[in-house]
Amino acid sequence: MRAQDSESLFRTPVDVGNPQRPIGVGDTNVFLGSCFAENVGRRFADARLHVLVNPLGVLYNPIIISDLLYPCLSIDAHLFVQNNGMWHTWLGDTSLSRLSQDECERVTREAVDTLQGTMAKADNLFLTLGTSRCYNLVDGDDTVANCHRMPADTFWTMDVLPEDLEECLGGALDEWHLRNPRLQVIITISPFRYAKYGMHGSQLDKARLLLGVERMMQTRADWMCYFPAYEIVMDELRDYRFYADDMLHPSQQAVDYIWQRLQDGWMTDELRHYLRRWDPVGRALAHRPLHPESPEYETFQERTREQLQQLQRDYPMLAITGN
Repeated sequence: MRAQDSESLFRTPVDVGNPQRPIGVGDTNVFLGSCFAENVGRRFADARLHVLVNPLGVLYNPIIISDLLYPCLSIDAHLFVQNNGMWHTWLGDTSLSRLSQDECERVTREAVDTLQGTMAKADNLFLTLGTSRCYNLVDGDDTVANCHRMPADTFWTMDVLPEDLEECLGGALDEWHLRNPRLQVIITISPFRYAKYGMHGSQLDKARLLLGVERMMQTRADWMCYFPAYEIVMDELRDYRFYADDMLHPSQQAVDYIWQRLQDGWMTDELRHYLRRWDPVGRALAHRPLHPESPEYETFQERTREQLQQLQRDYPMLAITGN
């Protein structure tokens, strides 16, 4: 039996499909959502590519993402709450929490302005949907991005149906397509399993997202596409060794594999070549020496600086040598 035939018995490769337009080295990219957005978006940032990753923190459900994407979003005082000595925003996670309401409002407005300003010039928007379940304020009815440890009776929950997902998220994305016709929207479903829903409930939750995304893409296929991160973990990496210690989040090895599949099928040759050149430089920058005062480390640093300068000359569209 040939080696490739033997290997095919142990895994089921997932066809990752193709984007409408491969991701280029000079593209401006926005990542919003949960696991995939954070993990892959940070890799774009680490490689000094043009990227904005979750400026309002991790987002899980399609309604809050839709709200944040609407250009006419109104940021009112009722969207802020005090709990345990800190002020929080219902529009984001605790990364925006501050000691005063004014400061919390300020950083929230800045994050929303940054998101919408970047969207206006972005080439690619990566959306990762984590769950169809939304938490809504009993007082005000707004969907929240994070519960901020508030009492359970502060909220009521609902599961977003596929047709509702298409209407709310599709509508918000239609607005941006009109404003920025170049924008390519790449949607993924988070592989994280919601054990608190029960495993059957978690599967139903993902099914609602998958059906909603399918409905949304049917009339937007010329500028919207789907990257199968969820399917890669569920079907191709079908083993608990690809999960973290909680057995719910994908492991670092799984994220590495998804990152490689994204490179192989969804990036231009130029961007893949740049990432191959960047990889040893990025590892050198992350290196923490035992003896930083040694002549050997000074030589190592000088060589790294020369490599950075050469990359900057070869890719002037990127801010490689900056902070």
